[in-house]
Amino acid sequence: GHIAHTTGTDNVRSMSADGALDGNGIGIAIVDSGIYAQHTSFTDTVTGQSRIVVSQDFTGEGRTDDPYGHGTHVAAAAAGSGIVARGEYIGIAPRAKIVNLRVLNSKGVGSVSNVLSAFNWLMANASTYNVRVVNLSIGMPAINSYKFDPLCVSARMLVDRGIVVVAAAGNNGKNSAGQKVYGQVHSPGIEASVITVGAVDTHGTNQRGDDTIATYSSRGPTRSFWTDANGINHYDNLIKPEIAAAGNKTIFAQSPNNYLLQQNPALDAGVSNSPIRMQMMLSGTSMAAPLVAGAAALMFEANPTLTPNLM
Repeated sequence: GHIAHTTGTDNVRSMSADGALDGNGIGIAIVDSGIYAQHTSFTDTVTGQSRIVVSQDFTGEGRTDDPYGHGTHVAAAAAGSGIVARGEYIGIAPRAKIVNLRVLNSKGVGSVSNVLSAFNWLMANASTYNVRVVNLSIGMPAINSYKFDPLCVSARMLVDRGIVVVAAAGNNGKNSAGQKVYGQVHSPGIEASVITVGAVDTHGTNQRGDDTIATYSSRGPTRSFWTDANGINHYDNLIKPEIAAAGNKTIFAQSPNNYLLQQNPALDAGVSNSPIRMQMMLSGTSMAAPLVAGAAALMFEANPTLTPNLM
């Protein structure tokens, strides 16, 4: 409940020209498990209207809500309104427009083709909704070099169109014995043009002096590779992630009766009994990535001429 403060977002807002740097007018695409649209976190505090401007399903289930529970939390981290609990759980860009692209099914499972379909939709429709930022709190094992990996190639096309693509690094930073593991960044986080995000543990405090990288946060370098005609593997070895953000025990919007909550009822944060106001606690680089996506939206609001390479 202190994300906006500990990340410096509150300070940024107070220093902006009108004191209200909030992502207004900027579109953020949430490529995830859907969004529970009725949650008050997605209501515009000025107009009272929903800020989810369009929803598309790429799973084949024919729904755009969030029975899994991941996407709603992620969307609120990037752009939650802060209506609940006097702004205690406000997102980074609380007036940004939200584009809901559902690629993970009711059990949180998706496919590369689902994500590629969402990317293709964005290529055709991003300008209509002023989508300047795409958040990918998803990933798959990185085998092929980023030069040829299909998710990376498609993400690169979005970046070439001037869209900032933010991806979670993954949660494979340690093995079962608790030892650090390197080289386990997920695709599309291995892509050079993507902003890849690791997770910080804030230890529940506002000050940053005690912040540490979460033990589970995936570490580079990237170990994906391509093989030449002589059978020699050429490893990418990119330094990833580029940045880390708060990702441990973050509290944001809850989708009612979602799968994650059913598996672990303790994830409910006990903030409210109303389905449209409930909050839940999740940890992972999935939670850190949307904070960076929200920050990118604020940057675009402050300076619409920015490009991904300037971020």
